[in-house]
Amino acid sequence: MREEITITAQMVYDCPAEDSRQDQGQAIHNDLLRLLDADSTTGVACCGVTIQHLSPEALTYGNAEARQLAERQSDRIFSALAELYGVDSVPDLLTYALCDLRHLADQSTLAFDRHDKNAFQYYRAEKDEEDKESMR
Repeated sequence: MREEITITAQMVYDCPAEDSRQDQGQAIHNDLLRLLDADSTTGVACCGVTIQHLSPEALTYGNAEARQLAERQSDRIFSALAELYGVDSVPDLLTYALCDLRHLADQSTLAFDRHDKNAFQYYRAEKDEEDKESMR
């Protein structure tokens, strides 16, 4: 007689930060299936995988990591914009990128100001968390 046992395991995966959480989850799921496809001599076999929770390192390790993540993202976007526009002046890069984002919003018939306000709310929430962490 056999029975199914449900386990809870914690695994840490290194994923491309630029991928969406959904894409990261799908890649992890595919990798788990690949790992579990081996022939087993233990007499047990995994018969299903469900990912219940994904937690980025910023949430896992607290706000010190969130700051590091913000710094990495800032460096990454600086490099991308410097390569795109051929300049390394941060004020110029910011101006050029915002101008082009406005063009993108126009072409997509989106209200740039609305999305800018949403982005500012995300930014403030991140900064507030950072400030709380620095007080601890």
